[in-house]
Amino acid sequence: MKKISMVAMTVFVLILAGCNAANNNNRVDKGEEEPMREEGISLQLLKADEEAGVTVENSEVYQELDRMITEDPTIGLENDFSIFIVDIVDSGTEDAALLFLGINRLNESIKNISFDYTLGLDDGRFVWEDVEVSLSEEDAGIIQANHAVPFSLGITPEQEAMIDALEPDNQVVKIENFAFESAE
Repeated sequence: MKKISMVAMTVFVLILAGCNAANNNNRVDKGEEEPMREEGISLQLLKADEEAGVTVENSEVYQELDRMITEDPTIGLENDFSIFIVDIVDSGTEDAALLFLGINRLNESIKNISFDYTLGLDDGRFVWEDVEVSLSEEDAGIIQANHAVPFSLGITPEQEAMIDALEPDNQVVKIENFAFESAE
C-alpha cells in the first residue's frame, strides 16, 4: 500500500496557492423533534495551510473550492464523511494531482481520519487500489461538523489518462477501513 502524507498534500496546496455538514437534528423547546433537514457545509482551511498564513482570500485554490461549496452547500452524504473529486490540477506535469474535498457531514467534529481508497475502471484497471489516505490532526486539524477540507493525491500520466476515461457507468470507487477519532 502506498501511504500519502498530508504534508506533501499541504505543500501541494501551498504551491498551488502561490502559483496561480452533517444533518443537524434540531429540537424545539416543546420536546418535539423537527424533521431532519440538510445543513449547508462550509470550507475549512487545512491546519498546516492556516499556520502558513493561507486564507481563502489569498489562495486561488481555496477561492475556487469556496465557490463550489457556495454553489452546492449540500454536497456530501448526510450523516457521513464522504469525499468528492474536484479536478486534476497541474495536468500533464510531474506535479499533477487529483484534488478532493473531504466532507464531514457527521454530527461531530473529527480528527485523525484514515481510510483505504480505490478508484478505477470496471475493466480491472485502477488509478489507485487500496491506497492509504491519512488526514492527521497535525496537518488537517480538527474537521468540524458540516465542513469540508481539501486534500490531493499525486498522479502519473497513466493515472491521469485513466481518470479522464472515468464515467459514472464504468467506474469503481471504494472507501474501506475508515477510521477517525471524535474531537468532542
